[in-house]
Amino acid sequence: MTEHAKLANIFERFATQQAAGKSPLYATLSRAVARTPELLSLAAHAQSGQPAPNLLLAAIHHILRRGVQHPLATYFTGHEHLNEDAAVTLLTDFCRRHAAAITRIVTTRSVQTNEVGRCAVLLPAFAALQQQLDDGRPIRVVDVGASAGLNLLWDHYTYDYGGHRLSLPASDPDTVLSCEIKGATPPLSLDVTRFVRPVGIEPSPVDVSDPEATEWLVSLTWPEQTARMRTLNSALALAARTPPTILAGRAEDHLADVVAETPADQHLVFVFSWSIYQIFGSPGGRERLVDTLAELSAHRPLHEISIGHFGHDTPRMIMADHDGGVSRSDVVARCDVYGTWLDWLAEPPARTNA
Repeated sequence: MTEHAKLANIFERFATQQAAGKSPLYATLSRAVARTPELLSLAAHAQSGQPAPNLLLAAIHHILRRGVQHPLATYFTGHEHLNEDAAVTLLTDFCRRHAAAITRIVTTRSVQTNEVGRCAVLLPAFAALQQQLDDGRPIRVVDVGASAGLNLLWDHYTYDYGGHRLSLPASDPDTVLSCEIKGATPPLSLDVTRFVRPVGIEPSPVDVSDPEATEWLVSLTWPEQTARMRTLNSALALAARTPPTILAGRAEDHLADVVAETPADQHLVFVFSWSIYQIFGSPGGRERLVDTLAELSAHRPLHEISIGHFGHDTPRMIMADHDGGVSRSDVVARCDVYGTWLDWLAEPPARTNA
């Protein structure tokens, strides 16, 4: 199979497996790319390891958001339907006109989303962890794959769980994360004062004070998802006033240092939301993560909250403990990629060695 054929398959799968039902526009544009050798050649410039459909479409969105005039822009408002034949014509014309800018973006940028809505899924996990760790000691959250660090500011957002409004002491009333509760009622009561010195780890942190960097983050949001875009902009404004702490570099280079420098009287919890396979590779990324945390737990107990698909169609949330080289984990919930719903399991499956 030629490289173009492989790339065409990637765009077809993106259209049917990721964009379908979430972004009709991106599904249509992805199929247009898959049918057009010229567009596949442009997409082939994407950096190794980067998802070419997300990167190419975000580059187009980024250019249009800067006010470029083109008939394609009308369809990025989400108000008009773009048919397949017109998609090929308009997309090819746009990409020819802006080939240099698109090439520059896809060869230098990365797909680095920061999904704030996932905080609505993480908060119950933090509440459950606090109940488990009932000794009153501080809890330190480490977000691995933090992007702009917006999820480190989880205690600055307001939450709406199916009409149940949850405000924390530092909550911004204008940044509301809504999440539908399915299944059992999750724990939502927690003492935020126990959560101290949060820190992120990210190879290339997004500078929340840099308009160009934050604009790229917004451009990665799909055009029809206007509510996500508003929430992201609101969270970025909060982060600009209260910048999160992020360690720049590979996770492998920082994990041991974070374990070593965190005071012994603090509980340490590592959070991974769809970042495990980016860091530890695929397949086998989850296993390599467990081995890493088990090794680090020889010095002190560690806790883990991980969200991802883990080989399933519906994402799972795993809560794990690593102590003395032994790892045990529970699947505690199922959830939406964007955090719009949470199915908390009243009785998680029997705990297993991770």
